[in-house]
Amino acid sequence: MKYNIISHITTSCNYDCSYCDVIKDKQKISDENLENILLFIKNNHSNIDRFKFFGWEPLIAFNDIKYIINNTKSIIWNNYEIVTNTTLLNDEVWEYFNKYFKLIFFSIDSENEFNYKKISDFIIKYDLEEKLYFNLVISPWKEYIALMQFKNLYKLWFKGFNILPVYFTKSWSKKNLESLSSIMKYILDLSLEDKKLRLYWFRENLGEDTSLANNTFFIDIDNNIYYSDIVSTFKWNNIKWNLFLWKWNELDLWEYNDYKFLKEKEAISKLEWNIYNSISGQEHLHRIMDYFSEYLNKKNGK
Repeated sequence: MKYNIISHITTSCNYDCSYCDVIKDKQKISDENLENILLFIKNNHSNIDRFKFFGWEPLIAFNDIKYIINNTKSIIWNNYEIVTNTTLLNDEVWEYFNKYFKLIFFSIDSENEFNYKKISDFIIKYDLEEKLYFNLVISPWKEYIALMQFKNLYKLWFKGFNILPVYFTKSWSKKNLESLSSIMKYILDLSLEDKKLRLYWFRENLGEDTSLANNTFFIDIDNNIYYSDIVSTFKWNNIKWNLFLWKWNELDLWEYNDYKFLKEKEAISKLEWNIYNSISGQEHLHRIMDYFSEYLNKKNGK
């Protein structure tokens, strides 16, 4: 079995978004743990499908990203991913994106300024559009701002999007969910007309139930390995050890029993639903995303 790995290399961010629940204690990965990540990759590279750099703003630790890539590129070439808010981009970053990265996710939201021209110029210069997705973060009461951001990017010929409503907030009212549904239908119907429009989450999901445990493991800044990066949020931190898998050096991926993984995946899914049910509106939000995933894939004959 192949696994996706998310690596947490810094808990610093240069944004302070109101909807964001992550613990920002401004830690940087230690030199020792950086070396441990290299060993983990070297020991498990044949079972690693994708290796994603995560922040909170990972480009704050760009030197560490370069160090990891320079020491592992020969064994997981072009299987790197990153999520960034775009504020720290420069030519050196873009050259690494162009040369080594399989997928790049730019997160944009309704609270922070986004420089359309700067990003457009970089994408054209380095011809990165095919590996680039815009994370369209949609928060309650800001649904139509997100729609305008989508339309602005689409007019500039950008075709890759990942639609991300904000989860685990009590602010999703019936009115907000109706607005979200209308925006989702607009974007999905547009993708049916424009076959070049790429919607990442829907492509990956294929109409199946969404779950935390989807063959993705999260390496925290202390090198402990968990089922999901949500352990670094305030809401999930108190059950962090329910999501703990192992320490980086205790078990190789290829030795991990698939039956055990599937059994624990079922338990994690139940845990996830318990959290959903404890927050007003979350079950409806989850079902809306699943509904539109099934809607799109049925329309596409999948």
